[in-house]
Amino acid sequence: MGGIECLLLIPFIIHFGRLDKSSKWIFYFLVSSIVFAVGTKVIAQIWGNNLWFYHTMYFLAFVILSLYFHAVIKYKIVRGIVLGMIFPVLAFVILDYVKLEGPNVFNSYATSLETFILMVYCAIFFYQLLRDDDLVKQSVFINSLPDFWYNSGIFVYHCGYFLFSLAYSLMNFGYQGVKGSTRMTLAVTFVAGIIQLVLLYIGFTKVKKVRS
Repeated sequence: MGGIECLLLIPFIIHFGRLDKSSKWIFYFLVSSIVFAVGTKVIAQIWGNNLWFYHTMYFLAFVILSLYFHAVIKYKIVRGIVLGMIFPVLAFVILDYVKLEGPNVFNSYATSLETFILMVYCAIFFYQLLRDDDLVKQSVFINSLPDFWYNSGIFVYHCGYFLFSLAYSLMNFGYQGVKGSTRMTLAVTFVAGIIQLVLLYIGFTKVKKVRS
């Protein structure tokens, strides 16, 4: 999907000066996704084992999206938790890579944790939108907000990716019956990734309407 992400990045670059803070974090997320996709392929061709880069970039994406949610979530306690979770998650990522699953396999424990946390942030933001009295008073529909679409895209993709990581984790525990499920959830994740990019673009178009 690197080509699609590059195409989506073009309008963000052209109108970068018009982006608000949250939209800029989405821009940084797209940039990291392109580096993620290209880097994993190049490193795999040169060295073979690209898992160290894969898990580093996935954690970087987790940090970027955490900062995005820190920008859009209004609850002070939650905002503090969002920032506070970054270092414990980093510690678990390192532990999983060094000790639990090792450097030569897909670290499903760490990726499952990171993905689940981001899904929780998405749910909290959806709840915030539904309970936002200011939007009701101003007669603002939530589907006119860029962050609604950004959040929807992030949520859809990570739901699919969480299923894949969970299936891989179960397979590591010896549940051989999930091998077929792992392949199926990987396909679901790919489709969810395309849907995410579409929703992110819709969110970008809403930014242009808000600014105009």
